[in-house]
Amino acid sequence: MNVMPISAFSQSDKGRVREINEDSVAVLEKHGLVILADGMGGYNAGEVASQLAVESITANLLPHCIDTNQVPSDQVIATAVEAANEAILSMMMATPEYDGMATTVVMGLFHEGRIYYGHVGDSRLYRLRAGQLKQMTKDHSMIQAVVDEGMFASIQEALDAGVKGNILIRGLGINEIVQVDVASDAVVPGDVYLFCSDGLSNMVSDQEMQRILIDSIGDMESAAKQLLDRALERGGLDNISLAVVSPH
Repeated sequence: MNVMPISAFSQSDKGRVREINEDSVAVLEKHGLVILADGMGGYNAGEVASQLAVESITANLLPHCIDTNQVPSDQVIATAVEAANEAILSMMMATPEYDGMATTVVMGLFHEGRIYYGHVGDSRLYRLRAGQLKQMTKDHSMIQAVVDEGMFASIQEALDAGVKGNILIRGLGINEIVQVDVASDAVVPGDVYLFCSDGLSNMVSDQEMQRILIDSIGDMESAAKQLLDRALERGGLDNISLAVVSPH
């Protein structure tokens, strides 16, 4: 497998309200792999779920990063995320105090000029190309579902009507069978990718993220730190995690 190396800078912060950080992030630059998970389920449990998801997906995908005969595919990505769901459910069965824990996940594997990505929940993947920031994933949330069904014209309209923005309809650890959204996309020279939890996307608008990424082109550390600082300035109401990625 011809791995597509990446340069990346990640940040993870508990924010200004939460007592602990239940997010987990893994960036394996030489293997072209990025995984970000936002845990749910209260003190300790959410942290356990997110870390378990990251570890499980890494273990399942690393052979595809090392063995030149293994090529990634949508099914490979989906299977890795499904295995993480099973690992979380097994942990809950074995450890009753973790009952009810769950996590979102968004991950990307860069290979031969493409990104293979998958997600469950409301952690997001964005792509900056030619000065335009595009959200590559669609949230698995109640508020997104009612907009998709035509009940409201926009997320903001649904929020104004009182629909809660933080209720998920999919997550790892919720059901025995999990539906994973997977896709792949060609990487164009100059592309920059942003993986983030909703602690960032709920605090910083897409327009602001785009501006910060454009102003920081070539300096991923500066971009990541500015994004985190902006979310904290807005109140830091949740854990905030992100990874800014530049494929080679």
